[in-house]
Amino acid sequence: MPITEEPELSKLLADGQINAISVDTNIFDEKGLQLNSSVLQAISGLAALHFDFLLSGTVAREVGRHLERSTTDALRAARKAVGMALGAFETEKPTRDDILKQISGGQTASAAAEKRFADYLVATNCEVLDDNALVDTATIFDAYFNGEPPFGAGSKKSEFPDALALHALERVAGRRGQGIIVVSKDDDWRSFCERSKRLHLVPDIERALSLINDPPVVLRAALRAWLDDGDGHADIGSYLVGAVENLEFLVNGNATSGEMQAYALAGQLRETVWPQLEEIDIIEIDSSDEATMLVTLSIPLSLTVRVPVELEFSTWDSIDRESIGLGGRTIESDEELDIRATVNISVQDLGGENEQFDVVDCELEGTYFEIELGDVDVFEHEDYDQE
Repeated sequence: MPITEEPELSKLLADGQINAISVDTNIFDEKGLQLNSSVLQAISGLAALHFDFLLSGTVAREVGRHLERSTTDALRAARKAVGMALGAFETEKPTRDDILKQISGGQTASAAAEKRFADYLVATNCEVLDDNALVDTATIFDAYFNGEPPFGAGSKKSEFPDALALHALERVAGRRGQGIIVVSKDDDWRSFCERSKRLHLVPDIERALSLINDPPVVLRAALRAWLDDGDGHADIGSYLVGAVENLEFLVNGNATSGEMQAYALAGQLRETVWPQLEEIDIIEIDSSDEATMLVTLSIPLSLTVRVPVELEFSTWDSIDRESIGLGGRTIESDEELDIRATVNISVQDLGGENEQFDVVDCELEGTYFEIELGDVDVFEHEDYDQE
């Protein structure tokens, strides 16, 4: 059957015909494997709605491997950076091993990754499926030789893990007698869900959470009024300024002669393009406090960020065998960022005379962004003799 459209999904959710969500590996990768991010943590709130979080055992293993690789790379980068810093300052104590032990808590990369993921599964009340017990080998091989999704027409042996994960979810959905929302950006997963009667694909985790939470009409209306009158944009915008300053920028560029070192300073927010209300996802609602409701929004934004970049130039003296500094300068680069902001808002007296919205905090998705300078002249035009 075709991919279920949002209005039909909302109806199925309201009727209780869908009561679980599952997430593909590419969604964890898209979020930078930041398991403590607001979006991935928002899944933990689904338990209060009696909505289950299921994870294919195959996907769980893939995420675990990605976490281990990411942790290993981070530890390797830290080892190099700490070693260079200690050498530059000729520091003997603490040693590099002392500092790395403090950073890692004495854990190996494998153990740290395993603990992070285990803690996340507990925090989100996740049930990890036993794919091998749910799906027999014949089912997978029949799909492979028949060219059925996720295999397609080609001999795509790399899709065996996807096939195992998807058939396991299909089998569980059948046993439960209810549908499952599957969050993935993989075209092969989409093809499989198009043929499934119980797996409903949604490409974005934010949209899936918003559909499941089904925010009340009064909240949507109050949110629209708060944003339309300008107060909402101004309140969130003041938090965006600080969040932008915390972004890290990596600078790539080449000097037209000699060598160049480039360092990015804190960015400055210059312009914000806001989305329509329909594009804003309400990914979590905590109404445990009768007087105050805590609402988490995921807002897609287009930001213009001005980043000061310090440039230092040098050349190599082959006779004296030393690097000779040629001075430097600071330039400014305006970067256009399409980015999501996760905003927590406190709502008091919703729909009442004393209704009030207050921004609690704001975080931007993503940590590192690259600035491409291309070829950079050592001297600016005004440095040359105009005659």
